[in-house]
Amino acid sequence: MTSHSKIEQAALQLFGERGYDSTSTLLIAKGAGVSEALLFKYFLSKEKLFEYLIKQGFRRIVEANRGILTEKNPRVLVENVIDLPYKLVHDEPDFWKMQDKEFNRPLVQKYFQRFMSPIDSLLKQAFTDLGTPSPDMTTQLLLLLIQSLWRNLLYEHDPNLQQLGAHLKRTYLQGVSAAK
Repeated sequence: MTSHSKIEQAALQLFGERGYDSTSTLLIAKGAGVSEALLFKYFLSKEKLFEYLIKQGFRRIVEANRGILTEKNPRVLVENVIDLPYKLVHDEPDFWKMQDKEFNRPLVQKYFQRFMSPIDSLLKQAFTDLGTPSPDMTTQLLLLLIQSLWRNLLYEHDPNLQQLGAHLKRTYLQGVSAAK
């Protein structure tokens, strides 16, 4: 593993555990097993490192989940969106903890909105195609539930959370013809 990668991993973990303000560059460097000077050589500042982590994290997540945005079957799209928090937290727990801890930062909000915006409109269209009453409100409610599920998956180890996705699928697709 390169020094650059070690710094990234240490920063993700520390920002996720302690938050940006409570994490010094010295602490990150120690966690990565490198000098603070090397950290500054690669990233110039703690702020630049944080920006890099947010941009790269969302880039990886968008690439890894591009397929759900191209799903044509509205029923499968809804199921995929419900499965998304499980996949995201499993694949990148440190990134999502950091993102959650620092959600009040404009940069984080900007990238999160970019990520969620197409999902919002695709869900509305899927619920419209499925003949769901009030597709806008149904989408909003489902996204709120998914956000809550995602945050709980980050911090709680309740086995019932794993079953909640299946329940959401049954609830949101109940009465919808499988042929649609």
